[in-house]
Amino acid sequence: MLAQNAMLEQNEYRLVLVRIGSQAIWVDRTDGALRLPRVTIPRWTRPAEQLQRAIEADWDLRSIVLGFLPSKVDSAPCAVVEILFSRAHDSLTAASIDEISGEEMTSEEREAVTAILSGNAHRPFSRIGWTREAMAWMRAELGQDIEFTGEVRQFNASGSFALVRFSTQTGSAYWLKATGEPNAHEFHVTRMLAKLCPEYLPRQIAAREDWNAWLMEDAGQPLDSMESPVLEEVVNSMSRVQRRTIGRTGEFLAAGALDQRIGTLRTHLPELTEYLQEAMAKQTSTKVTRLDRHRIFRLEAALRDACLRMEDVNIPDTLVHNDVNRGNLLFKGMRCCFTDWCEAGVGNPFLGFEYLCLLQPRSGEDWRPRLWEAYKQCWIGFLEESAIDEAFAFSPLLAMLASLYGRSTWFYASRRNLPHVESYARSLARHMDRAAQDPLLLEALCH
Repeated sequence: MLAQNAMLEQNEYRLVLVRIGSQAIWVDRTDGALRLPRVTIPRWTRPAEQLQRAIEADWDLRSIVLGFLPSKVDSAPCAVVEILFSRAHDSLTAASIDEISGEEMTSEEREAVTAILSGNAHRPFSRIGWTREAMAWMRAELGQDIEFTGEVRQFNASGSFALVRFSTQTGSAYWLKATGEPNAHEFHVTRMLAKLCPEYLPRQIAAREDWNAWLMEDAGQPLDSMESPVLEEVVNSMSRVQRRTIGRTGEFLAAGALDQRIGTLRTHLPELTEYLQEAMAKQTSTKVTRLDRHRIFRLEAALRDACLRMEDVNIPDTLVHNDVNRGNLLFKGMRCCFTDWCEAGVGNPFLGFEYLCLLQPRSGEDWRPRLWEAYKQCWIGFLEESAIDEAFAFSPLLAMLASLYGRSTWFYASRRNLPHVESYARSLARHMDRAAQDPLLLEALCH
């Protein structure tokens, strides 16, 4: 049984291996037949990163994933991979794509690979040799004497998205990040924020609008300590970023940040309520509570009251990160930087604090009171103490509402009916229902 479970947690990929300056692909030749190489990587991980590692382990080849091809449901997914800084391995044979059988590649896959080999890939990161162009650009920006080690670590791969780390001979490293639709706005939001709060983001060195990409200096390691002093430093840094964006929220909205202002959330409550009723009606599990129609309407009333009261507190809107996790909090010593602003929104800053509190381990000492006090001290002088205390009471419930609302557009799209989306909405609704009964919230609403 353990062996079967291990196999279920793996994904096999077919590989189309290509090299700059060649129209051939590299394949396995077994008993005279040409077959695309295969690798197996862990499921639920970053495919580009794991494919790089598997290719280096199996063939001692450095590579970059150019993209993933649409494949049939019953076949292994297919990745186009460029071989970097190395000759092809002895066990691999160069072959024309026309020599590959229809059993190995579909006509759609063959057409896509032919376009890449011919230099007709329209998206920048599907082109063979794009990493060489990127390094030439980096040398021009950083100084022609910079020497790269050849170690290129990839974390995202697609024609219009990239997240790649380039190492240098001096030990320093640089990150190239690029985003396409529907996340193209991250380029503009990040550049604006880097000018306002340069010490709290990885240092930006250059940008390329044609790639929607920016070059950053390595800013340290992801958060690995859950000690209270470390989280308090994150709290302090977050509040400084938030305060610097006061009065600039219109610019961030124009740049593509989410509109999660309390008034916007309140205005869309009827649509949210209607959707939750539809999602709850489709629940089949009896292991968890199904909120009936009247319970959802009571939840809507509690949410509306909390929104109105939070608006009365009159806390200025700021930029809110919305995707606070260990990987997005970088430390070099005790200096904290925030990265990955794709989900950034404009809204009440205390909702952002709630997302940070979720990092605290569920077991052990409750650090929330200490984090509350640290965040409170950050706002003393900007807000009345009574306003801060009220915001703490309303923010747990409203942070869940903001998470459910998200980008709002999905309520009008086909994905609203996907089972996992409906399941997430039902789970969040149950959490909101419990939060609406919190004594601290009820007491605040009564005052």
